[in-house]
Amino acid sequence: METFSFSALGTKWSIMVDHDVFSEMHRKALFDEIASFEQRFSRFLPGSEVNQFREANPGTCGISEKFAVLLTQAEKLRCLTENMYDPAVGGLLEHAGYDRAYRLTPDQEVSAFHLPVWSLEGVNLTIDGPVVFDLGGIGKGYCIDMAGSILERLGYQYFLVEGGGDMYGTTKRDGSPYRIALEWPGRPDIAFGTVALRYQGVAVSDSFKRRWQNWHHIIDPHEKKPITAIIGATALAQSAFAADSMTSGLFLSSTDQYETLSQELEAEFVVFKEDGMAQKSPGWPGELF
Repeated sequence: METFSFSALGTKWSIMVDHDVFSEMHRKALFDEIASFEQRFSRFLPGSEVNQFREANPGTCGISEKFAVLLTQAEKLRCLTENMYDPAVGGLLEHAGYDRAYRLTPDQEVSAFHLPVWSLEGVNLTIDGPVVFDLGGIGKGYCIDMAGSILERLGYQYFLVEGGGDMYGTTKRDGSPYRIALEWPGRPDIAFGTVALRYQGVAVSDSFKRRWQNWHHIIDPHEKKPITAIIGATALAQSAFAADSMTSGLFLSSTDQYETLSQELEAEFVVFKEDGMAQKSPGWPGELF
């Protein structure tokens, strides 16, 4: 088993391949692709594609196919959550202090924030004015799956890709799954259960890791305040992209929307509520302690 670790997208990554040799050339190729993704889709990097719209005029323009894939998934989530999920919330996050300078001090314009309007048709994006896109909720899952596809093209059949706690795993060479311990929200020293990955993705999200003052990074774009009803969510799906999308959707949905989210994203889940209660989907396959 060979392991390759590095930092990207603001978090730690670890890639494990069940292969006799993980060549240095392939490691570099993989790192370069992930770094390129970050350069294109991080709102924290001035030259990224998502930042091209910060001072844009109303209108329609073409975007890359990869950006269109991300926004298509974002539009699906926006519909499933009745407009609660919206990647145009990036500007609100920055007013709240979560910006490129990491001020972590909300300014007085938070309450006056206007959620930009956008729509997508193919690779044509229409906006009503400047917009700051934040794809952190689903972009990492997409990038994890991308890394898995690269590994397959390079000839590695059995691997585990982990980025900041979200993962995609095949199986090991002997056919056994990658067994993963799942962290209790806000308690990195305690696991609430395990799950076995067999060509599946798992994603975790909580309101503790990116927290400042009385804010955290998962925000109600209409009330302009952090979500408090849920403190953590874990999802299992056929891809890391779908699993990441599910955790984002869970935070921004009411309980009666969970079943539809689960069906549409083909994902199972565990949700931790603010009142200390937990809820799992009927098909959750993992072990809970």
